[in-house]
Amino acid sequence: MKNANFPVDNEGRTYHVGVKHNEVANRIITVGDPKRAYKIAEHLDSTVFKHESKRGFTTITGTYKGTPVSLIAIGMGTPMADMMVREVREVVSGPIIMIRFGSCGGIGENSRVGLMAVAKDGAVNVCRNYDYFAPMYSGTAPEATSTEGPYLVSKICPSDVQLSELLYSSLSDCLGKDAVITGLNATADSFYSSQGRQDPGFNDHNSDLIDTIRKKYPNCETLEMESHMLLHLARCATFHTPQASIRATACAMVFADRKTNAFIAPETVHELEAKASRAILDALVACPMK
Repeated sequence: MKNANFPVDNEGRTYHVGVKHNEVANRIITVGDPKRAYKIAEHLDSTVFKHESKRGFTTITGTYKGTPVSLIAIGMGTPMADMMVREVREVVSGPIIMIRFGSCGGIGENSRVGLMAVAKDGAVNVCRNYDYFAPMYSGTAPEATSTEGPYLVSKICPSDVQLSELLYSSLSDCLGKDAVITGLNATADSFYSSQGRQDPGFNDHNSDLIDTIRKKYPNCETLEMESHMLLHLARCATFHTPQASIRATACAMVFADRKTNAFIAPETVHELEAKASRAILDALVACPMK
């Protein structure tokens, strides 16, 4: 490895994703589960590159309807999303179009289990406010000293309008309009505390967190762990280098209803993944490069 600031090996492969120039296409679908990436790959015309890195990333590159595309599985969380977007940007020349296809919890009025949710309204970040909990280190209750709440909810980062419209239209044509919702996504920095899950083993001060998010953003429908980072970095990259823009949006299968504690059946996941994969690929190749 060389260059501690941005590590690459002697072949020019990035440290985490493990890819180099000409191995990743300008059009990308990113997922969490590598099995989902391989399922999507079944729809490709052909596959020209596969790589499973030592850091938990899986990359598959091929063509769909004659257009080069890549499928990248990243695991879970914003740090993994950060590494993927930055390392892909390093090895791909020109504009990038990227769609996240994930899973989420539903926190809104419309986000029922088994639906597809498109983040047309963008995403916000929800993170644990570590300073709020600092008094606990010395045995003091945080309420007595803190001037901020236990969780911070960011401003909205928008998704790409045209790409989001294409994605919504393609999914609606495939699944039916009643099976697809739109709204705002909330991206949490953890699965448990920052998503309002109650854990008796820890003092998380999060019993009203979902209500807090919905009060600030009534159009917030979904809660997961990656989309905001993708949208945020896309905007930052485009602002920095407009000729090498990143256009991004996200969609997710609603796995859990956080209001009722209902959870999706495995057979529903299998059916929804199969149908939605082709629709997402169609949207990806239909969006023009800028």
